[in-house]
Amino acid sequence: MLVIVGLCFKVGAAPFHFWTPDVYEGAPTLITAFMSTVVKTAGFAAFLRLFDACFASIADFWMPVLLVITIVTLFIGNITALYQQSFKRMLAFSSISHAGYMMFAIVALGTASANSVFVYATAYSIASIIAFAVLILIQQQSGSDNFDSFNGLGRSNPFLALVLTIAMLSLAGIPLTAGFVGKFFMFSAALSRYQFWLVIIAVINAIVSIFYYFRVIVAMYFRNTDRVEVATPAYYGFVLALSALITIIIGVWPAFISNLI
Repeated sequence: MLVIVGLCFKVGAAPFHFWTPDVYEGAPTLITAFMSTVVKTAGFAAFLRLFDACFASIADFWMPVLLVITIVTLFIGNITALYQQSFKRMLAFSSISHAGYMMFAIVALGTASANSVFVYATAYSIASIIAFAVLILIQQQSGSDNFDSFNGLGRSNPFLALVLTIAMLSLAGIPLTAGFVGKFFMFSAALSRYQFWLVIIAVINAIVSIFYYFRVIVAMYFRNTDRVEVATPAYYGFVLALSALITIIIGVWPAFISNLI
């Protein structure tokens, strides 16, 4: 139980998530991007390896506890993200909900768990890199990370708006993006262990997440502003274009990523 508490604190799972929003918001955006991708992925790699190698034989003991933590994490992450006014803080609560999805691999522990975590973590990390990179550029231009800072971005910088739209669609799990493939792997693993109610709860939470991810898209394309054009440095453009391309490729051709492990 103490190992579960420590690992859940590490990956930002509820009810041990209390540090995540404040640290993500207070840290420099580049550091926040590192924490929400590399650190979280490493935490789940340790989580999976420890429970698969050491605790699989006593799964009946810890499985109910982890199941409750997974459900609580999904609801707290998604519902709290709904009423955030800061894009960065919304991404922090979003990362909590994605921790809940990745915990499916632990709850449905099996031979496919490692592959599911790898695919989901890759999809989530790539979309997060896009989101935080665009946020850095917006903050440099407007000095704010509120949703209003993205108003009219579709007109002032169509490229940034396009790649951020792809990232938001992927995080929401919309088909033809890597995020959809990641959720499909996680849901399939849970269904293979007859966790039907867990999948239903996760689908409901995925629907809820669409509302706050689409707030950004609505702001970029359907709200006007007098913003000046946001410049995109060449190295930012390369990373953003490559990340968006990989997100689409994985969404259209899942074998591209699933066969790597």
